[in-house]
Amino acid sequence: MIDKELQDRLENLVASLDCELYDIAFLKENNINILRISILAKDMQTTLDKCQAVSELISPLLDVYDPISAQYTLEVSSPGIERILKTPRHFKLSIGEEVSIKTDIKDTFEGIIKDVNAEGVIFQIQQEERFYPFTSLKKVKTIFRW
Repeated sequence: MIDKELQDRLENLVASLDCELYDIAFLKENNINILRISILAKDMQTTLDKCQAVSELISPLLDVYDPISAQYTLEVSSPGIERILKTPRHFKLSIGEEVSIKTDIKDTFEGIIKDVNAEGVIFQIQQEERFYPFTSLKKVKTIFRW
């Protein structure tokens, strides 16, 4: 749906507003096609104004490249405070954040994402760093504490 060239162009435009492209999803809600672009502000303050600015900047590009043949609504939003991390990109953009982790062998614990590489993630768990390959991570979700 979104080819690599268009994704790269979107990333560059989003980056020009001091944000990171977090995710691109095409979904259907209440019979309406939605192209949802999730962004993270580099200062971690993904405001409504930032989302609106990104939407206004990328909308003309999407009109030209028209990645979806059907009519759709463009939504630009934050991925949320507490979000499930699914891709290596999600993990990289969440370095330093506290997460809850569930592994494929049903271990559950909390930690901080320290580093990410092509194979997996290094978590700081209490006083120890532990590496987990992506294949062993069943569910990882960011934690927001008040």
